[in-house]
Amino acid sequence: MANLSSIARPYALAAFEYARDHKQLPAWKGFLEAAAAYTQQSEISRLLMNPEVPSADIFSLFSDLLAVHLDAERKNFLSLLTENQRFNALPEISQHYNAFYAAYEKICKVRVVTATETDEPFRQKLAQSLTKRIQRDVTLQCEVDASLIGGAVIHIGDRVIDGSIRGKLSRLLESLTG
Repeated sequence: MANLSSIARPYALAAFEYARDHKQLPAWKGFLEAAAAYTQQSEISRLLMNPEVPSADIFSLFSDLLAVHLDAERKNFLSLLTENQRFNALPEISQHYNAFYAAYEKICKVRVVTATETDEPFRQKLAQSLTKRIQRDVTLQCEVDASLIGGAVIHIGDRVIDGSIRGKLSRLLESLTG
């Protein structure tokens, strides 16, 4: 089976371009996130995996569940997913859409892993520094991993800045044995 990410990207791009052109970015974001959340519920996930459940029933279910988010275009989007049996790609479609949206809005989600809990002033200062460095608004997602010993590991997209003590010790050991 093809990689779900490569299947999802064109759907997400089409949804994003439509939403951007019609100034409906937040509405589509909410719609896709809600749809993705429903697909991850165990009962619905089982229905999507069952080849004996008619596509029309799945379309009906999602139309009912997402009624508050639907307009003609979003209903057509659901119809297209039904026709191509792509409801299982909704979480990836939502993720790609959010990435397109963030890039458009110049927002970057940064994951910061520290050895101990960080306080709000530190988070604000780090967000300001990163905003200045990468020239995008930064949203921090902070996590704690005591195995780092100290310092932090910062994930910006596919870049990783490892300033942890564990990372420094690993590099030191590598240079001594290499």
